[in-house]
Amino acid sequence: MGFEPVEGCEPFFLNDSWVSPLNFHPEVRSKMNLPSKVLIHDVTLRDGEQMAGVVFTEDEKVAIALELDKLGIPLIEIGTPAVSEEDQRAFKRLAKMKLKAKKIALARIMEEDVKLAAECGADGLFYETGINPYFVKYVLGLDSKEFIQRIIKGAKLAKELGLFVEFCGWDTFRINNLEWIKTVYTELLKNVEVDQIGISDTLGQAHPFTVNFLVRKMKEWFPSVPLSVHVHNDYGLATATALMAIASGAEAVETSFNCLGERTGNAATEEVVMGIEMILGIKTGIDCSGLYRVSKLIQEISKVHVAPNKPIVGDRIFHSESGIVIDANEKLKKATGFDYCMFPYNPKITNRDVRYVAGKKSGRAYVRHFLEREGLTATEAQVDEILIRIKKQGIVLKNFLPDEEVKRIVESVLGK
Repeated sequence: MGFEPVEGCEPFFLNDSWVSPLNFHPEVRSKMNLPSKVLIHDVTLRDGEQMAGVVFTEDEKVAIALELDKLGIPLIEIGTPAVSEEDQRAFKRLAKMKLKAKKIALARIMEEDVKLAAECGADGLFYETGINPYFVKYVLGLDSKEFIQRIIKGAKLAKELGLFVEFCGWDTFRINNLEWIKTVYTELLKNVEVDQIGISDTLGQAHPFTVNFLVRKMKEWFPSVPLSVHVHNDYGLATATALMAIASGAEAVETSFNCLGERTGNAATEEVVMGIEMILGIKTGIDCSGLYRVSKLIQEISKVHVAPNKPIVGDRIFHSESGIVIDANEKLKKATGFDYCMFPYNPKITNRDVRYVAGKKSGRAYVRHFLEREGLTATEAQVDEILIRIKKQGIVLKNFLPDEEVKRIVESVLGK
């Protein structure tokens, strides 16, 4: 890489970033069952809109769908035609546009839902129902035989209409009867060649090892049918469980930008895409340089703004104030030629940049970096005085200092 590595510790580079080599250690990889390809199924416009207080208009759905398509997302869930006339109109408008992505509609296990989705120009269905026996008995009011027949009937109709079909049985992880789960999917697949099957951690309660267990069971039972996973973030595990599912053999994952979705939201599209690319080392086909831009667009439209330290798309994730971090980054930069060694990946992958900022936690390395950038020189005593004033001002502001404020301090100390 143009520098001499420390003996016995070769850094591991992926996509021009220094990443954890242990992710790619043979013993670690041997525990994975990685698919060769992973489909991203973005549900921002449907499950994302289920977040309380979020509403996307017809025009907004069309605009966001076009942006998701530009990123290269292969499956875009536009909405639920059966419950919204606006969704119907959005599908019809998008059907006239030449999107590369499949336009997916959510459909319940009802023939009317399936027919309407096809009439509106959907390319495929996220064909779903809860398969928890308590849901089947007390919510749907069906016995097991009636329930399975209803699933089969709607799926057959969808395939006859030429639709891509994923059947997802949600609330899969609160079922302790594995034979029941197996029976539902077995009966469906005996009667209908659906394109994909899915399982859902609907309430975000499954530990990653639990996800690993059920994904491996599903791949053991149905090895020739692509498997998708749908996870929620109620315990803050959504990205971890999504990546575990893929590492366990799942070929597709449902995600939503900015973690929008029911309650705590879905696995975040931007986090899962970058995790697949940088942690699992699988190319997604998604244009990662557009993730931040699309995230910002969806934040403005949804009126739900993410924290500044939100992974991948937070505004401050490449800001560094710590003197220790800046000092280490600068020294490693001189040794390696890379200016982001103290960051998890090259920020340019997502069209971002490293930014050093001044504040209470600053050190001399920041001051020297600032002086060098401005083409200025200072004595060690002046560097110390500049640092003292920066720290004091950072405490007053309770924030990092704007560049103009740093320049004012520097000028006052240097006398120019």
